[in-house]
Amino acid sequence: MRLLVCNDLHLKPDASDHDVDAMSVPDGLDAVLVVGDLTHRDGPDDVRLAREFVEQFDTECPVFYVPGNHDHAPMPTKVVDEVPTAQSGHEAILELEGLTVVGWGCEQRSLTDALDQTEFPAIDARTSPRGERRYAADQAAADIEAACYDVVTGTETVAGVAERLGIESENHGAFHRALDDIAETYNSLSELLDGRRDVLLASHLSPFNTSFDRHHSKGTREEDLEELHTGSIALKLAVRTHDVYGTVTGHSHAFGYDTGGEDGGRPHYLNLGYRGMSVVDVDPDAGVFSFTHPDAIR
Repeated sequence: MRLLVCNDLHLKPDASDHDVDAMSVPDGLDAVLVVGDLTHRDGPDDVRLAREFVEQFDTECPVFYVPGNHDHAPMPTKVVDEVPTAQSGHEAILELEGLTVVGWGCEQRSLTDALDQTEFPAIDARTSPRGERRYAADQAAADIEAACYDVVTGTETVAGVAERLGIESENHGAFHRALDDIAETYNSLSELLDGRRDVLLASHLSPFNTSFDRHHSKGTREEDLEELHTGSIALKLAVRTHDVYGTVTGHSHAFGYDTGGEDGGRPHYLNLGYRGMSVVDVDPDAGVFSFTHPDAIR
């Protein structure tokens, strides 16, 4: 499958720094995946601009529009209602020849982490000396992911992993609520993924504990959060426990490509970064997951 994937374009009706009409559409596309934040707002002018973007593709090329937090649901539905070959990609399925795409997007603009590490000193990397925070954040992310995996797979209780992580007793209630939220989202994702094979998961939020899910606010503006991993824990766990061939995501504005530990590097994790756009070739049967650098088609 030859896919055009784009994310975090943040188009604005009154801006001149990204001309939809001047965009070069690659030949031979099987589908277009928009993984959120196509526009910077969700007003009527933004809907019209998003529709203009969607309508530029061949009438036989399906467009799968996953909502981000800036163009959260139901905006994509408003955009695609008048475009026969397009569909909203929120909690939706796109069946292509030899590939199933599962979409998961956002329902609101303001996003908060299900598990806010800054509320729990034992897993808050900011408690480490500044020069050691990146390593501490990586270690905390690995520990959090392992703990949450054990909970959703039923091999450990929330109380057990709280003790393992060193969560203070006065924070056990907040920690339990956070893991309940993660489990709820994980179960929703599992309903979309159960029974499906070689899925390409298209999500605005990036998976947790990847090379590209660090907080994208720099410096003291957000209390030096930039080292922390802030991707979706539920999404990462859903990938690990289902037959997911790869993910294409956005939100963090950071380009990155990671591979998993299975044969051929699966699952593949791709984020094209801020205003990312790339041709991505995906063929699970042949073990293909390749892409052009985002700058190559601009």
